[in-house]
Amino acid sequence: MSVKFRIPSPEKMNDEGPNLKDNSRPMFARPSCSIGLYIDALDARPNSKTTVGSNHAFMMDVMDKMLDHLRTVDLAKVKGALDAKRVADGVVLEGFKHGCVLSVTFDTVKALEGLWTLHQKGKLSPIFQEILVDKEVLKSTSTVKLTVRVRLWEDEFTACRIELTNRPQTRLKLANFENDLSMVQRLKTQQQTMPDLLTKARDFESSFEHNLGEFMLTVKKTLPQTTTVIRNIKEFSTHVKVAKGVKTAGFENIDHFLKAVEFYSKAFSEVQKNIVFPLCQVRAACENDKQHNLKKTIKDACAEMMAHLKPEADLEKVRYKEWEMKVLKREQGLFYGLISLIPLCLDRLITIDVSMDEYITDYAEMAQ
Repeated sequence: MSVKFRIPSPEKMNDEGPNLKDNSRPMFARPSCSIGLYIDALDARPNSKTTVGSNHAFMMDVMDKMLDHLRTVDLAKVKGALDAKRVADGVVLEGFKHGCVLSVTFDTVKALEGLWTLHQKGKLSPIFQEILVDKEVLKSTSTVKLTVRVRLWEDEFTACRIELTNRPQTRLKLANFENDLSMVQRLKTQQQTMPDLLTKARDFESSFEHNLGEFMLTVKKTLPQTTTVIRNIKEFSTHVKVAKGVKTAGFENIDHFLKAVEFYSKAFSEVQKNIVFPLCQVRAACENDKQHNLKKTIKDACAEMMAHLKPEADLEKVRYKEWEMKVLKREQGLFYGLISLIPLCLDRLITIDVSMDEYITDYAEMAQ
């Protein structure tokens, strides 16, 4: 029979702030410039196959299994999920430690204070509930429901802020940080896939440019005669679907364009997952000024194109200056933003590839 257990009172469940006299605080050997995010299970409902003894024994077992699972989770993936919520800029995840403590460090005092503010507002638990508690963790803990709480400790926050403020400006060695080194090694491995990706991207761009005149002529024939502006890809695709309902042939150039957009959308999603997220897991203290700028260039280029490639993104904001003269002034509302997507995507992929190469090369550890 499925039994639900609650450890604390409802009031304490909503309280992310720990009592400084709470002897249940796990032992955590806090590294300098780091703090712990203390994760504990509040509610758990066992699955039908689980035999439950005492409440305490069951919850302890859930905690142990949860920690075992979390130690296998890709930290770059967790970091990416946090970045998607815009709550972890400058926060580097170091790993899950004994007692289910997530050790995190910071690039800046501002990053530390941002996380502390989330804690004070009671927002950390809901964020990590959504990110960490998925089907895999439920399976690993033999539960059908699991509610977690995340807490910070003020003494750790205070000490970390002092350490970050007084941290020497000298560059730290990448080799001294196992997680950071592994992320850069992942970037180097991913870099080997870029030539093939860029070849395909260039092929799409080259073919599109070669047939650009025919593409624009087909679009004008496809759209309603009263159309003077194409606002976004969603609107454009809708017009194309309507036209195909009347006429089934003559859309080859448009289909090629839409296929290119789909390719670039997937390409930048992969860049975000395999390049940007691991890159954000490398602490700034291991980088030189050039690498700081290269990291920002990579992140900005990927974010820019992922925003532009969304179906409802405003095409008026998409401009590739080198192709401006390919469109008549009176038709720029129709075509300038639309056709700019293709060369702009290629340009940003090249920028990311070149920047990543320079970023990796500036680490002596990667020269081996």
